[in-house]
Amino acid sequence: MKIAFWSSAKEKIGVTSNLACISVASVLEHSFKVILFENHCQKNRLENILRYHNSNYRLKEDYNYNIGEVVLGQAIEEAYNVYQEAYQVTTELSNVIRKASMEILNSSLYYIPPAKITNIRTFDFDLYDKIEYILDIFETFADIIYIDTSNGNNLSSKVILDEADLVVVNLAQNNSMIQNFFDNYSSILHKCVFIISSYRKKAKLTINKISKTHLIDKSNIAMIPYNVEYHEAVSHGNIVEFLMRNFSCKPSHPNYTFIKEVKKAVEMIMRNMELNHKEEYL
Repeated sequence: MKIAFWSSAKEKIGVTSNLACISVASVLEHSFKVILFENHCQKNRLENILRYHNSNYRLKEDYNYNIGEVVLGQAIEEAYNVYQEAYQVTTELSNVIRKASMEILNSSLYYIPPAKITNIRTFDFDLYDKIEYILDIFETFADIIYIDTSNGNNLSSKVILDEADLVVVNLAQNNSMIQNFFDNYSSILHKCVFIISSYRKKAKLTINKISKTHLIDKSNIAMIPYNVEYHEAVSHGNIVEFLMRNFSCKPSHPNYTFIKEVKKAVEMIMRNMELNHKEEYL
């Protein structure tokens, strides 16, 4: 199942931090094997958010770089060639993916970092040329592929949004921003769910109003409230520890509301994932 995290907004909405949070939470809550990757170069990369959670991760990362920087760029080429020849699930493909990935949670969550990009346009064109094969390859290895998808004018983003089984649209409590999405992206609306970042319950634009105005079922809109401790964890690259430490916290705990809403967002995504999967076979 291919799930694109994306925003139609040009402002920073927290797509990457939301994806990181949801992907870790979904593995903690469900028994899935997950791949994370991003189709663009950015300062606040998934690697920086997930990087320092344990010594095993650092050892795996050092190993990857020491054996010749086996990252996404090389993995694409190698896996693409294997897939072209074999057209089947092989041990070789799994080895390529494991070799190119950083294991975030044991045998459950893998991150494939982008290559060291010297030319952004060339990287995007190469990705655009092979992205469908790459997604097929990743699906032979994992149950879910979460894609941090650029909102820029990337060729590969257009393909990813088209190929994705589900698009998680990240927006803020802003009328014009939300209206812009519905005015310009109606073609993908049938496979979209929504996350409202830094949600404030006292704001005038509530989930109820968004639902009524745009005829979207409330069950397909989740909120991620602003949480100081989580954003500190994002800055320090230890969100895995933060989530594991707080995942079962009680209602009296200061992080309870944040964790509760993250779990609701996970369940929204899982429900729609299962629904889309069933519809494929009708």
